[in-house]
Amino acid sequence: MEKTVLTRVKEAEDFIRAGDPSGKEEYLKYLARWIAYIQHERFIHLVVTMFFGLFAMLCIFLFFMSTNLAVLGALFIFVVTLGFYVRHYFILENKTQYLYDLYDKIEQM
Repeated sequence: MEKTVLTRVKEAEDFIRAGDPSGKEEYLKYLARWIAYIQHERFIHLVVTMFFGLFAMLCIFLFFMSTNLAVLGALFIFVVTLGFYVRHYFILENKTQYLYDLYDKIEQM
């Protein structure tokens, strides 16, 4: 998904750089459809990220309650995976916000 978002951002930047407002309405519809799809993907990743954070906190709680070392293994897996999800969500969030700005710029052309 990250590659798709970056591709849409590059396309929108190229459209603005071209400075040709012909076909603007069609492109805005195309971009709005992709923004909606990216928003859905962003929401799903937010939910997954929150659950992985919750599971990591649960592992910490379980470790202090039981002092079982196997729980530390699960905690390590959740924390590493959570790191990747946070990075991916960060990119989705920021590029979606940037796409909103690009959409507004194209609209004002």
